[in-house]
Amino acid sequence: MSLRIMCSFLILVLVWGPALAKQKERQWQEGKLVDTDESHYFAGTLGSGGGTVYASGNSAVYSESSTRTAIYRVYETYIIEADRYVYVAKERIKWMWSKPALVTVNGPVRFAIEKDKIYILGEDGKEHEARLAKKILRPTR
Repeated sequence: MSLRIMCSFLILVLVWGPALAKQKERQWQEGKLVDTDESHYFAGTLGSGGGTVYASGNSAVYSESSTRTAIYRVYETYIIEADRYVYVAKERIKWMWSKPALVTVNGPVRFAIEKDKIYILGEDGKEHEARLAKKILRPTR
């Protein structure tokens, strides 16, 4: 193998190795998905609000054209019931073709908590990152 290929491989291992190792060491827990909800929040408009100037002789006419598109932020909220806590998590759906986690309400769900993030493992095996919005202590029975 050439020295250039070996150096490239070494750089990839050094860069991606810790990220892959961290992904494998998640402490997965079992819980019950109580409910989900999708929310849309208005985030502003995007587009150009310009116009065209038509001049003829000593007069000019300004014609305004507006092609603005409303932008919404979409969140999927998950309520997960575990042994000691109930977790409320919000996943931001960043792209219009992205989908929330494929999970069944009132069914089992696998999740992992790291600081203020919660990772939900969908039924299709895909991992979804969400923000931990609330952690509610369950009353003892």
